[in-house]
Amino acid sequence: MKKIVIIGGGLAGLSAGYHLREYDPSVFEKEHAVGGLCRSFSQDGFTFDCTGHLIHLKNQYTKDLISKILPDAFGYHERLAAIYSKSTMTPYPFQANTYGLPAEVIKECVVGFVETLTASPNGGPKNFHEWVMKTFGTGIAKHFMLPYNEKFWKQDLRAITADWVSWSIPKPKLDEVVNGALGLTNKGMGYNPKFMYPRHGGIHCLPKALARQLRSVHVGETLEYIDAKKKYVRMKSGREESFDFLISTLPVPAAYQMIRDAPDALRHEAGRLQAISVLNINIGVARPNISDQHWIYFPEDQFIFSRVGFPANFSKSVAPDGTSSMYIEITHRPHEQLNLEETFERCLMDLQAAGILLKDDRILTRHVIDIKFAYVVFNEHRQKHLHTLIDYLESRGIYTAGRYGRWDYFSMEDSILSGKAAGEQILKTSALPLPS
Repeated sequence: MKKIVIIGGGLAGLSAGYHLREYDPSVFEKEHAVGGLCRSFSQDGFTFDCTGHLIHLKNQYTKDLISKILPDAFGYHERLAAIYSKSTMTPYPFQANTYGLPAEVIKECVVGFVETLTASPNGGPKNFHEWVMKTFGTGIAKHFMLPYNEKFWKQDLRAITADWVSWSIPKPKLDEVVNGALGLTNKGMGYNPKFMYPRHGGIHCLPKALARQLRSVHVGETLEYIDAKKKYVRMKSGREESFDFLISTLPVPAAYQMIRDAPDALRHEAGRLQAISVLNINIGVARPNISDQHWIYFPEDQFIFSRVGFPANFSKSVAPDGTSSMYIEITHRPHEQLNLEETFERCLMDLQAAGILLKDDRILTRHVIDIKFAYVVFNEHRQKHLHTLIDYLESRGIYTAGRYGRWDYFSMEDSILSGKAAGEQILKTSALPLPS
């Protein structure tokens, strides 16, 4: 039987293993639990995820898969998300819900959007900044789209391409913009108007369910290098594992660092791929119902965070009775070290300024994760080099899966399907029969 090794026990790696389970693949995960960024942590009676991990399903195959491995495990929710700007809370998405903002802001947003409908196209947008202006107009761009995304991506938006926006940022129709300006709330816009979340515990139940289908899952094993010529991997523990096919969910730059004989030019190009990091601060608060929202966006620089979410509104099981929980997201450049105590104190002050926390609120617990590779940056370098980088890995018998393995903007569903696709690619290449 062909030997298949999978590096990374996150959602994509476990999905690949699940879809290859008849061939007994070996999965290696560096953490001491499976899940990757789809892990959950229990602390002082609270359960926290790695920021917001919600399941939005469009594909019938994924719906059937999750129902099969976790029957009746999930609750279904209609999104309650908002934007806090100009000292006002408006429903998400901003572009179709401006009612409540100052009258001159609403006017700028509506007039600017109308102007985009009659403007000459003059070709496609050259970058994300231009896409925002052409799609939404000057008002929506000025009051939300540009400040929020500049704050989030920590760079000039002209350096970011627009090849990722079609599914993630909804463009409203004219009547939706007008309705939203008049206070007629537009619901159901965007890719995540409804979502699923476990009724009990955190999101880690999903990767655990996939892992239970596999015989060879090894945690606490950190990859040291890949010998693509002799076809084996070596772990820092000293363990070596041979393979005929390797699936990597490592970030593409990290994968190239692990391949001993990778060409220097390709290793250099892989190293120039960019991502944004997220400092994720989770807190438990000794007060119930601190917000009725699932999450809130903060476009203004006066707030250190870009998004705050409320897990106890996904499931009552993740916080003790009489309390609330919160995840706070602060984006930063990967090599930027934030002072944790100063950042935490600033978060508390900003949450009070936004009216979410009260000055006498007692923080019961705090849990912090600094996610180095959080969001892939789409830029011209990625556009130019990514396919070559992935094709080279495949030429060495290394198949990639997941958000970071494919260096793409994947949802949880996309990651599951990506792992499935990597498994099918191996079966097709090796002429092995597809599992029943």
